[in-house]
Amino acid sequence: MKIKCQPDDFYVEEVVDLSLAKSGAYSIYKLEKRFWDTFDLLDYLSRKYKLKNIGRAGIKDRYSHSIQYISVKGSKENKIEEDNFKLTYIGKSNTPVTLNNLVKNRFKIVVRDLNQKETEFIQDNLDSVRRYGLPNYYDEQRMGSARAQQGFIAQKLVLQHYNGALKLYLGMSSGFDDSRNRKLKKHIFEHWGNWQECLNAPYDYGQFRYPLLHLAKYPKDYKGALKTIRRDLLEIFINAYQAYIWNETLKKILEISNFNYFTKKYRFGELYFYNELTKDTLKYFQELSIPAPSYKSSFTEPELKKAMEQVLSQDNLHLSDLKIRLDIKGLFFKPYERRALIFPEDIKCDKPFEDELYPKKYKLNLSLALPKGSYATILLKRLTSL
Repeated sequence: MKIKCQPDDFYVEEVVDLSLAKSGAYSIYKLEKRFWDTFDLLDYLSRKYKLKNIGRAGIKDRYSHSIQYISVKGSKENKIEEDNFKLTYIGKSNTPVTLNNLVKNRFKIVVRDLNQKETEFIQDNLDSVRRYGLPNYYDEQRMGSARAQQGFIAQKLVLQHYNGALKLYLGMSSGFDDSRNRKLKKHIFEHWGNWQECLNAPYDYGQFRYPLLHLAKYPKDYKGALKTIRRDLLEIFINAYQAYIWNETLKKILEISNFNYFTKKYRFGELYFYNELTKDTLKYFQELSIPAPSYKSSFTEPELKKAMEQVLSQDNLHLSDLKIRLDIKGLFFKPYERRALIFPEDIKCDKPFEDELYPKKYKLNLSLALPKGSYATILLKRLTSL
């Protein structure tokens, strides 16, 4: 079975709460895109069209057809359209678009290359998800800045291994990099330490240029080079490590809850799922929230803190160690809460159709809505053998 065979197979649209007006300090746009990572596209818009102080709510996958909303400081009201993206002005606001504006995401997903047994399996599992929900794991996209065999950039930052953190960012490819970035990172890795040569590749360096330019001028100032990276990217590095620790903590809580679970592999290990829960266990997990790891985290139950400390101990760290010492105001491990379970809204599955891309196979069309921060790909892992 396969997903994301073509962009329209994975459609996602933000549902936002925006206060639009005829005048205001910010111009608000609807952004429709395919084949673009959100960060790469916003960087491109900033450089080519001089759009500054771009605000966004969510981050959308490169391999999707996505609609999201952004803000630009100033009075620009132009429409911008190129291959694979379109930016449409929709109004003004006195405040920028942030994650707080995002209510939920709506999805339309095509699952392909299915045999008859697999279509029945998915449809049977939908009933279980409707009744018992599923664990609210972060999926691999959230951890895209990590290098599965080399670790997390934020982990290096906590340990003040600044050279290692930069090498992970600039010189190590992840499974989410496109071919251009893979080639560029290979070039940088092969010439690590020779910063002028690192800058001589025939590629558009985009956001990678700034730390390399700093190192060309100050060859050993790795901490200073890190500080040239955009603030939102540094926050993504922190979020990625938090997501991994949070996932592992939820798994430990599931382990000690004494019910049957099954596993699904993902890029960073295994995820635990279940088919059913007792009434009391369901109530417990429905009410359970787990804080993101931070030296400021507070726990309602000692078992939660113990589980998270056990996960961190595998990296020789404690919650009290989770501090970033880059001297950037407001850059730290934020201790937000995340619910342990989710229940998809309006989940529907059409009857199987013949798959036009895979002869003698079937496809299923799924539609649903999820709270902000939850992942449709986690639902697909639960429903299928992906």
